[in-house]
Amino acid sequence: MIGGTCVRCSGRIAALQKETVAREKARQLSDQTSYPVIYRMLKGIVLCGVCLDALPLIGNDYCQRCGRDMEYQTCIGNEGLCRDCVHGEDGQILVANRSLLRYEEGEKDLLGLFKYRGDERLASYYGTLLAITVQRFYRSIGFTCITTVPLHPQRLRERGFNQVDLLARHLGVATKIPVRPLLRRTKDTPKLSKQRGRVSRQESMREAFAWDGNNMPCVSKILLIDDIYTTGSTLRSCARTIRGHMGPSCEIYSLTIYR
Repeated sequence: MIGGTCVRCSGRIAALQKETVAREKARQLSDQTSYPVIYRMLKGIVLCGVCLDALPLIGNDYCQRCGRDMEYQTCIGNEGLCRDCVHGEDGQILVANRSLLRYEEGEKDLLGLFKYRGDERLASYYGTLLAITVQRFYRSIGFTCITTVPLHPQRLRERGFNQVDLLARHLGVATKIPVRPLLRRTKDTPKLSKQRGRVSRQESMREAFAWDGNNMPCVSKILLIDDIYTTGSTLRSCARTIRGHMGPSCEIYSLTIYR
């Protein structure tokens, strides 16, 4: 059986070969309760069996706060935190971040194609990866809404779209969680990839967002999504703005494709 074209290698998808890999990966990413849902999503994702098998999945040993794969990292203390989270700022602004994949070299070109061209097949692919991540880590949390990291108006005009909004749309359909814009970007910060060091990134993101939501419940659990968690500066800045408006009872979790 043949099932379409792989978004990563452009090869033909052999359904029988892929099903074996999908079952193996679903067992790796789930328990008995979530297995059927994750298996169906993996089976339907637009990847061939070889590319599905090669995904750099974050393992079961990860930082309890930022979601970093801890297989090759040092855990400090008894809280299961990586070194950055032990010594980082505003540890409680985000309850947790979770991601599905390590941001390895081979992933950068594909993400760049999505971010700057907005290929709809890649939006569906990445949206499915986020939906799998919700099932893996967050399925027991009753989120009030999904919201996104906004682009500055100038960057939005240049690019023509916000890739994270496309992800949110797919994730909202998959999870039945409403998507609501809550923030606007007030500071046109340099790309984080162009900034040197954690302190520089933290400073550039300070007061970079303003509240732009309305009619939100006083007590909420909000799922904040972006494509990559690097230092977490962007996500924490967003979370700080949301909590500044909603109050400390608002719990904010973040979700990214890559960590």
